[in-house]
Amino acid sequence: MNAKRADIDMYTFVVTYELPPMEGTLNVDINAKDEHEALYIVRNFLYRAAIVHGAKQKYYQI
Repeated sequence: MNAKRADIDMYTFVVTYELPPMEGTLNVDINAKDEHEALYIVRNFLYRAAIVHGAKQKYYQI
């Protein structure tokens, strides 16, 4: 069986979140195929009280 594999483009996203009772926000870079997957992955690694603010695609400048 020679099945073709679809190449999935992965992008780097910056996800911003808070960990109460700590003050301030933290950022993490994560590779995902879209914004929703990035949020899903980060929410699964954080504990329940964490507040995830959102994900933005990281753009590299040369």
